[in-house]
Amino acid sequence: MNQNQYYDPENFVDISAVDQYAINAYVVRVFGWMFYGLLVTTLTTIAIIIGTNSNAAFADFVATTLEFTFIVLIVQLIMVWTMSARVHKMNPFTAKVLYTIYAALNGLTFGLIVYLFAVHYVGIATVGAAFGITAVSFGVMAIYGLTTQRDLTSFGSLLMMGLFGVIIAGFINWFLGSTMLEFLVLVGGLGLFLGIVAWKTNLIKNQYAQVVLHGDNPDGTLTYEQEALASNLAIHGALTLYLAFINIFLRVLLLLARAKGGGGRR
Repeated sequence: MNQNQYYDPENFVDISAVDQYAINAYVVRVFGWMFYGLLVTTLTTIAIIIGTNSNAAFADFVATTLEFTFIVLIVQLIMVWTMSARVHKMNPFTAKVLYTIYAALNGLTFGLIVYLFAVHYVGIATVGAAFGITAVSFGVMAIYGLTTQRDLTSFGSLLMMGLFGVIIAGFINWFLGSTMLEFLVLVGGLGLFLGIVAWKTNLIKNQYAQVVLHGDNPDGTLTYEQEALASNLAIHGALTLYLAFINIFLRVLLLLARAKGGGGRR
C-alpha cells in the first residue's frame, strides 16, 4: 500500500471527524520526541564539558573536531534534508536513529558554543533566563496552534519566505556590519520561528487526521503502513519544533546579551 495516499498537504480534512483524544495523544507523542531531542543535545553538551575538563586526550579530540565544525554542520543539514525528503518512505527506526544522531551532533556544535558564550560573555543566569523566556513563548504558540479552529496551513509558505528573507538579510549584514540590521534580523527571526511553532503544531494535528481518515480504518485503528507514516511524521514534526525551539532560544539569548551590552563574565 502506498503511504503517500494518506497525506496531501494541499487538501486538509475536517479534523472534527477524528477522535480528539487520539489527536491530542499524537501531539503529545510528537512533543515527547521534541523534548527527547533537546535532552539528548543537553546531555551530549554536558558530557563533552565534563570530558574536556577531566581528560586531556578527550579535550584534544573535541578541539580537533571543532576545527571541522563547518563539515559537521553540513552533515547535519544533509540529515535534516534526508529526514524531510524521505518522510513517507523511511523506515521508522531509521528516522528515530537519525534524529537521535542529529540531536547529539547539535550538542557538539550549538550546545558547546552556547556554553562557551555563557561562560565568557553573558553568564549562566542569562542563559537560564533565555531558556525560561523561550519555554514560555514556545508553549504559548504551541497551545495556540493546537487549540485554534483556524487552518494555519496557508501561513507555512509565507513563514518560509520570510525566513529566507531573514537569512539573506543576515548574510548581507555579515559584510555590512550594521547594528540596526542585526537587531532587525534577530527580532524578525524570533517572530518567524514563533509563528512556525504555531503553524507546525496546527499542521501536525491535521497530518494525523489525514493519516487516519484517508486509510482503511477511519475509526482510528491504524494499519501497519499508517502507523509507520504517522511515526515518521511525528519524528519530522518533532525535528521542526526542535529546530524552532533552538532558534528561538538563540535569538532570545542574543537579544538579552545585547541588552546587557555584551556583558562580562558572570
